[in-house]
Amino acid sequence: MVASSTVSADSRKLLTDNLLLYVSPNGSDETGDGTEAKPFASADYAVVWANNNCDFGERFDLYVKLAPGTYDALQIYGQGARQIYLVGEPDDPGAVQVKVLKEEAVYGLSVAFYSFVHVSGIDIASIMVTGFSHLIVDQCYLSPSVAPALVLCSNHSTIDFDSAKVKAGRIGKGEESTCYRSEIHSHIEVEQLEYEATVECNTFCEAKFLSSIYVCGDSKTKNNVKAKQLARAITQSIVCDSDFLPEKSSTANLATSGGLVDDLNDSGL
Repeated sequence: MVASSTVSADSRKLLTDNLLLYVSPNGSDETGDGTEAKPFASADYAVVWANNNCDFGERFDLYVKLAPGTYDALQIYGQGARQIYLVGEPDDPGAVQVKVLKEEAVYGLSVAFYSFVHVSGIDIASIMVTGFSHLIVDQCYLSPSVAPALVLCSNHSTIDFDSAKVKAGRIGKGEESTCYRSEIHSHIEVEQLEYEATVECNTFCEAKFLSSIYVCGDSKTKNNVKAKQLARAITQSIVCDSDFLPEKSSTANLATSGGLVDDLNDSGL
C-alpha cells in the first residue's frame, strides 16, 4: 500500500510511492481501510480518505481499484494526488457499472475542481467534467441515461476518449439530448469510439463559447447513432473533422451533415 510511515506536519502520511486503495460493493466507508481485505464501498470516498490522510507531495498518483458490481454515481471533486486512476475491469467493462441510483445525482461520473482523472474498464452512465479538470477515458462503456448530455465538458476542462463504446439507448429526455457537449473554453477529443445500435439523441455534437469537439476516428459504427442534427457551434466554437463523416444523405442520422462549423448562430446547423 504505502512504502513510508513518515508523518507530515499536518499528521498525514507523507508518501514515497503511489497509493493503491480497493473499493467493493460489499465494502464499507465506515469500517473499511482501503485494503483488499477491508475495501471501501465507494471510489469517491476513497479519494476523500486519501486527501485527508495522505500527503502525495505533488509527485505520486492514487489508484482506486473497483471490484465487479454496481456503484452509485461517483463525484471526484479536488485531489491531493498528481492524478487519480479509477480502474475497473478493462477486459470486461460491463462487470463494473456506475449508475445514477439517487435523485441528487444526474451524471454517473462527475469530475470537478482541478481534478485529473484516468478511468479504465468501467461502464459509466454519462459523464460531466468541469472546473479546470481533465479526464481520460480508456476501455470503457458509456451508457445513455436521463442526463441531458452523454458527455458534458465545461469551464476550462478537457476530455480525451482513448477508446470506449457507447451502449444502445436514448440520451436524455425531450429536446435536451446531446451526445457530446463542450462549453466555456473546453475541449472534447475522440480517438476511438464505437456505437451500438441504436443510440438516439437530438444533437450529436454541440460546442459553445470558445470550445471545441474533435472527432478524429472514422468509426465503422458511427451511423448507429440517430440524431436530428449533427452539429451546432455557437460563438467562435468548432466541431470537426469532416473525415469522420461519409457523404451526406437524406436519412435522419449523424451523417446528414458534417464538417467544420464555426461561429454559427443559435439556430444551429
